[in-house]
Amino acid sequence: MFEKPPVDKIATTGLEKRGIKNDITVYGGDMFKDKIPNGFDIHLYSHAFHDWDIETNRLLVRKSFESLNEGGLIMIHDAHINKEKTGLISVAEYSVLLMFSTAGKCYSFGELENLLEFEGFENIKFKETIGNRSIITGQKPTAHNTRS
Repeated sequence: MFEKPPVDKIATTGLEKRGIKNDITVYGGDMFKDKIPNGFDIHLYSHAFHDWDIETNRLLVRKSFESLNEGGLIMIHDAHINKEKTGLISVAEYSVLLMFSTAGKCYSFGELENLLEFEGFENIKFKETIGNRSIITGQKPTAHNTRS
């Protein structure tokens, strides 16, 4: 886990209470200012991108691309609008609320697909989950599968 202090300590305490502190390492840092730790196969951003503008999200995607292992996966879990920007209506309504209270919005699959591709991710996929939420994934190429 990569959590901003003091949340890193709260996360560690929660892991201790559940008896899994030795199974998960919590790294303290600021995802906007600090380097994301290297050596991981997946980065999960859950309900994070909708708070930020596209350039801030670009920074996070770039930092993930730089620190993920080859073949690693970025996973963005959130409320996403479909690629055609025609729905879901409940997600569009939530997006309007976000635009009044944050710098972000509910991004469409197409917007995040373009962002991920621009930063070097491949094999971008969209999958609906539950509660009008979805995941968007992209894979960092391996050395033998890089773009020319």
